[in-house]
Amino acid sequence: MNYSTKQISSYLWGYKNYEAGSKCIETFRKFYPNSDIFLRVDTDGDYDNYKKFTNKFNVDIDLQKKKIGYPGNYLEHDVGRDHWPYENLHTWLTSIYDCCKRTSSKYMIILEEDTFLMKPISIINNEFGIAIVLNNNPIPIRLTQFIMSVGGNTSSDGYGGCGGAIINTQDFIKGYDIAMEKLKIEFDDISKDTKLVGWSDMMLQVIIMCSGSEVVINQQLVVPWWGKDWLISGSWENHEMVTCLKDITLLQ
Repeated sequence: MNYSTKQISSYLWGYKNYEAGSKCIETFRKFYPNSDIFLRVDTDGDYDNYKKFTNKFNVDIDLQKKKIGYPGNYLEHDVGRDHWPYENLHTWLTSIYDCCKRTSSKYMIILEEDTFLMKPISIINNEFGIAIVLNNNPIPIRLTQFIMSVGGNTSSDGYGGCGGAIINTQDFIKGYDIAMEKLKIEFDDISKDTKLVGWSDMMLQVIIMCSGSEVVINQQLVVPWWGKDWLISGSWENHEMVTCLKDITLLQ
């Protein structure tokens, strides 16, 4: 397969903040004018406004038939649960899986409504299974055991598959095919040990690790409110991508 003309595609699960989500798409299209963009809007998301905006950007947009919502209670989100049930997780992962099968790109960036590109992405010139944000998040032992049980790669400096994470599309397809049937059987049992089995930024990475491929840190993906912490060297504006940016007026 020739990846030279479409090295990277993008995937966004949209919800109600269509202005930020549309800006997210706009910043990706600025640097990748010919790449595939997949936008999947949650069942009660702002599909109409997304549709109006994306007509000019050649976006593959669809309204999902099953709602996923936020994984669990976090910051301002009080959804009355600790994590996605298996059905929600399956819907989200399957949506990405289907898009990976529809693109010819080697890599796919997983966008969120607070993820924006400021420069071209340099790490896609390297080989990896998933490129994640620099983090200090330990992977739960129970999930490490699950990855080992399918012969995956458990070597990783924590988990950080948040918005801006980049996946190898073929590795994701492989990991999904390996892991999902077993995960369905073991999900409820694993959830007794860790809620992260139902969280997007963990399970995106788990699927890749189940394929046996490599997890790398993308030093050019940053979170602005970590700016004075050890996680960022220099101003966030000088990096290639920013995630968890809640004020889009800060973008130039």
